[in-house]
Amino acid sequence: MGTKSRSSRLPLVMSIFAIGIATISIGYCFPHLLNIAADGWERSTEIVSYFARIIKGGTA
Repeated sequence: MGTKSRSSRLPLVMSIFAIGIATISIGYCFPHLLNIAADGWERSTEIVSYFARIIKGGTA
């Protein structure tokens, strides 16, 4: 059983359109994502040091 060839180009055009929208949205949001990642890294190191102090028996 072979595959049928499609003469409609609508799925191809819509796929290219969706890829374009995704690329634009990633480009627009990239600086914000970097800020979130940097803030998340700082918060995670604070949390790790907090739990390390608790485990060692120090005051939190």
